[in-house]
Amino acid sequence: MTKPPASGLSLGIDIGASKTHGILLDADGSRLAETVRPTLTGPEGVVNTAVAVVIECLGQATAPDAAVSIGIGIPGQVDPATGLVRTAVNLGISELDLGQRLTAALGVPVTIDNDVKAAALGAANHLGVADGDLAYLNFGTGVAAAAVVHGRLVRGHGNLAGEIGHIPVDPQGERCQCGQRGCLEVLAGGGRIAARLAALGTGLTLGTLVQAAAAGEPGAEAEADRLCTGIALAVQLVVLTQGSELVVLGGGVIHTAPGLVPRVQEVLIARAEESEFLASLRLAERITVIPADYPVAAIGAALVGLRRTRAKQLAPIG
Repeated sequence: MTKPPASGLSLGIDIGASKTHGILLDADGSRLAETVRPTLTGPEGVVNTAVAVVIECLGQATAPDAAVSIGIGIPGQVDPATGLVRTAVNLGISELDLGQRLTAALGVPVTIDNDVKAAALGAANHLGVADGDLAYLNFGTGVAAAAVVHGRLVRGHGNLAGEIGHIPVDPQGERCQCGQRGCLEVLAGGGRIAARLAALGTGLTLGTLVQAAAAGEPGAEAEADRLCTGIALAVQLVVLTQGSELVVLGGGVIHTAPGLVPRVQEVLIARAEESEFLASLRLAERITVIPADYPVAAIGAALVGLRRTRAKQLAPIG
């Protein structure tokens, strides 16, 4: 774990559509406090939830008056320089100046970043490659990625890098929420998977999908193939575009479906048998999964705040 400044604490908050997870770390990166609260949606709800989590975590600290850096990860389009959040649809936010609102409410600077980018930092730190390279693929309600290169996040203009869920891979596929057809999010996003499984009317769930497919249950094989193909394509995409040695798979879809990751690796191995080029990439071997009980996004958010604090401490005076 990357260490906070010796004189302070670091607090990371992962704001999700249903719950908000806060973790307070000491100077050695050990957890001092942790809390989970339901997320209140809408601009006021999100602000109030974040403030409550900060107060609750700091209230558990043995040294509540110590200097603290605060970082927050949240879905949507985020400007990390200003803390402005746009189009966080699942949170009921079209635009919210979250950084300014929380800084004013808490009396300390608060750094905001996209949740998947924060999770990528948390994954790199957990795997001991905080200064190295990896790609983090998040399969939740939607699909998104983030890349860390030489320890730095790849952001792109407007912090847009990594929005791979809206790359169309099947022009004849279902219509995506973004208006295109056959996006990766249509194949492998949890929202669309849940809708398709419900439409089957068999009681099949994401948690039973892979086992049902292995047993030859009608409808399960096709859906499992669609999902695994989408994830495999996403892995290939980030390796070819970023050259990442490690590809970390995370998100609710990955952690809810037992046996899913090995099946994805089987898909990649089968594709490699038909292509010397793909075989040379060793895609299946690059995949790793962070344990579901490791709060990768909240710890990554703490690192986001910590990095901003350190950058300000090292800035020249005058």
